[in-house]
Amino acid sequence: MSKVITIYIYLPELEAPEQQPFEREIDMKCIQLRDIIPGMILGREIMSLGGVVLLEKTTRLSSAHIDNLYTWGIPFIYVGDEETAGEEIVPGISLSGANFQKEYIDTVKVVRETFEHIRRYRKVPINKMKALVNDAILAMANTAGILYYLHEVQQHSDYTFQHSVNVSVVSGVLGKWLKYDLEDGQNLMLSRLLHDIGKLFIPLPILDKPGKLSSFEFEAIKKHPYDGHKLLEHIEELPTDVKMGILQHHERSDGSGYPDGLTGDNIHRYARVVSIADMYDAMVSDRTYRSKLTPLMAVETIAGEMYNKLDAEIGITFLDNMRNYFAGNIVLLSNGEKAKIIFVDSQSWTKPLVQTLSGTMIDLKKEPISIIDFSGK
Repeated sequence: MSKVITIYIYLPELEAPEQQPFEREIDMKCIQLRDIIPGMILGREIMSLGGVVLLEKTTRLSSAHIDNLYTWGIPFIYVGDEETAGEEIVPGISLSGANFQKEYIDTVKVVRETFEHIRRYRKVPINKMKALVNDAILAMANTAGILYYLHEVQQHSDYTFQHSVNVSVVSGVLGKWLKYDLEDGQNLMLSRLLHDIGKLFIPLPILDKPGKLSSFEFEAIKKHPYDGHKLLEHIEELPTDVKMGILQHHERSDGSGYPDGLTGDNIHRYARVVSIADMYDAMVSDRTYRSKLTPLMAVETIAGEMYNKLDAEIGITFLDNMRNYFAGNIVLLSNGEKAKIIFVDSQSWTKPLVQTLSGTMIDLKKEPISIIDFSGK
């Protein structure tokens, strides 16, 4: 049976907010809950009585976050200025949810046609790829709720091209969280768009094989970073950072990756970003040999590998922001009910605190109930 639980929020400034010292590096003001609007920046973290951070300082508040503040009974919060949260990769360029699917499908189609041209003629239209990044992919990376939209718009037959677009978009989002500037963000997304271009030279029976690969087949797969780099290395207008991100995107910090078994800081920073974006998208996408995992399952896997195979600093940034992203998402539970995610404990990603649509609070860590799908905001 589901248990109703109560959340107690620790807010030391409730007794005398005017006596609490401000953190001088952030210009903050105290506002009542009724005056909070989406887009405001949280100036102080909100914690439970048990010391768990429910919302991080610098969180950009969404409507779902504000709903949770009402649920938790928060009477007021401190908000900071715009500089505390980082800017969009480029302000003002984004898509509405209604426009996303068409733009996405059109972009995947362009990538498919361009990659087929590259497969046939061995020539890469770099300017066309740059334009695609600076227009469509940049707009998608700035779209509110983009990770949910990517989770929903899966097309089995276009996985290779879809994956290139998805990883480019997710890398753009992660670059924004890492506070990359516009040029760096665009180069990062371009590197991600082209990261699997070497797979164009892998025989399709191997690339599309639904079962386990033989050692010979896996060796063929492992060549694709080299093949992609070789195809692009003499293109002068392509920055070296982009080329190195393509060559090293399967390297891992513990030396277990390929093609060169590099470790730690020897791996280019673009490649360290794409390791996380690549893993995330691969897990939340339908494949020929398995159905997609929920985003919570994917993030839990990344958290488990963050301190040995992945860049820990980039991983922490990714996980902190994903926890904020999950708050407010509607999910389908294994008992058939739909519920809203209220709080995600980073020690147990797949077992968050949820509230059913009928109002019952359920701590999934204490119940034999699991999340089986995401249903959106």
